[in-house]
Amino acid sequence: MLKRLREIIYKVLSTRAAWPILICISLLCVASILALELSSPDRADRQRLFITAGTIVLILSLIPHFQVIGRASYVLFGVSILLLVGVLAMDPIKGARRWFQLPGDFQLQASELAKIAFVMAMAWYLRYRRNVRELTGLIIPLMLTFVPFALIVVEPDLGTALLFPLVLYAMLIAAGARFRHMLIIALIAVIALPGAYPLLNQYQQRRIQTVVLRVMGKSDPKQVLKDDYQLHQSLTAIGSGGATGQGSEGAQHIKQGLLPEAYTDFIFAVICTQWGFVGGVVVLLLYLAFFGAAVEIAASTKDPFGRLMVIGLSSLIIFQTLINIAMTVGLGPVVGISLPFLSYGGSSLVTSMLAAGLLLNVSVRRQSKSVGSLESTLR
Repeated sequence: MLKRLREIIYKVLSTRAAWPILICISLLCVASILALELSSPDRADRQRLFITAGTIVLILSLIPHFQVIGRASYVLFGVSILLLVGVLAMDPIKGARRWFQLPGDFQLQASELAKIAFVMAMAWYLRYRRNVRELTGLIIPLMLTFVPFALIVVEPDLGTALLFPLVLYAMLIAAGARFRHMLIIALIAVIALPGAYPLLNQYQQRRIQTVVLRVMGKSDPKQVLKDDYQLHQSLTAIGSGGATGQGSEGAQHIKQGLLPEAYTDFIFAVICTQWGFVGGVVVLLLYLAFFGAAVEIAASTKDPFGRLMVIGLSSLIIFQTLINIAMTVGLGPVVGISLPFLSYGGSSLVTSMLAAGLLLNVSVRRQSKSVGSLESTLR
């Protein structure tokens, strides 16, 4: 077991595409600790614990061949759906039913596990499908996506729910779906949006209205402050960072606790306050480098399941990053979604580490079309 693990780790470290992923993860985790020491010092030690747990999960995810994991993907997806149903029976936390309360004051967010299970199940389903080039062949993937999407919207967790159709879109394109069919689906979704708007909670509607009015240049600053205090404070924090930031000695806006959820959903605002525009750009470049390395892995992977899983997981990370940052800087509504590897939280961090581990799993076996023995896959 240990010998196999050493061989795999050696193979990972000798793989060119693995280094950008490992370096980006490491730097983002360091930035997370530094940002938490500024915004919520009491949570920094717990985040170190989560990083350690996530690292262990990443290493363990390298051991089985990714095809072995794929064979269990439908079971994992089914379990994740049961968890999404079960979490709706839990007592609400901050007005939402997203978490299972675990011993030791830990929480498990069911939707985080559902994201990984969804990508794996969809990649396994699409790996040899030729009917995705027909419009009727897209019905089952859309139905499978709607189930977790609807359950997560009910929690409510609109930010996480939005990831599912976006990731599906990327995976269908990679699986060979026709562009015109994808365009039709996108147009139908856009047309259906007004009909879905009344189904949202009032606070979600107000947040969308705030963004639309801001983009149109018709927002009233007083009304914005009333309806979306969190976003207003986020923009104030980002602006206070200037070009190079206030460092750990300044950042009084963050230290005084004026920005709600600064340690989770709005940690990018803390980064910009602490290290300014330069720090924000560096963080974006780290995510782009991570995504670029994942694309290189997908492009050189022979196995269709492995390739689709890499595309799905990397799309998951980059879409979640874009939604979170757009929300933080006022280009999107506040939907409540964590920033991968940076935001405080065990479920989010461990899930992101698991996604990275699965990417690396494929990277060391991407020339293999079958499971075979460990020795053959590592040659």
